[in-house]
Amino acid sequence: MVYLMTSLPSLSLGQVPPITIDEFYNDAKKQLSAKHFQVLQSVDMQKMNANIGIKSIASFINDVKEDLSEVRQAKAQNRAAKTNRLPQKLIAGNPLERERNILQWQWEELGDMEVGKTFTLTEVLVYKLKLQLVTRLHSFNKANGAKVLAKVVNPGNNKENK
Repeated sequence: MVYLMTSLPSLSLGQVPPITIDEFYNDAKKQLSAKHFQVLQSVDMQKMNANIGIKSIASFINDVKEDLSEVRQAKAQNRAAKTNRLPQKLIAGNPLERERNILQWQWEELGDMEVGKTFTLTEVLVYKLKLQLVTRLHSFNKANGAKVLAKVVNPGNNKENK
C-alpha cells in the first residue's frame, strides 16, 4: 500500500480531479491483494455502500445515507429534518449550496478518519471516497443543472425531435 499511496496524486476539494476512478482502480488492482481490492470496490459514496469491516467508514457512509434520506423526507413533509450526524446548518440554503456544504463536511469527516492511518487500507478507502467527492463537485454545472431542472419541471417540452 505504501507504493500505491505515494504514487497517487494529491486531492483538493474544488479542483479538477487529477485521476479518474477507473485509473485509480487500475493502479489499486496492481498494488492491493484481491481481498483488499474487493473491499475497495465495495465502498462507494455515490451508491452509499459500505459493507466492510472498517467500522468508522461503514458507519459514516450509513449515517450520511440515513441523514440525507431524512432531509428528503422532511422536505417532502414540510417539516424540519432531524439528522443524527449531519449538522443542521448544512441543510439550509438552495440545493446547490446545500450539496456543496455537505460535500465539504464529508471531506472534513473523511480527513479526520485517515489521521494516523498512513499506508493502511483505511487510507486507500478514504482516498477513493475523497476522489468521488472531488469528481462529484467538479461535475456541477449551472447550465446542465438548469436543463435537468427544466426537464423535471416541464416534462411535456422534452419530446425528442425525430
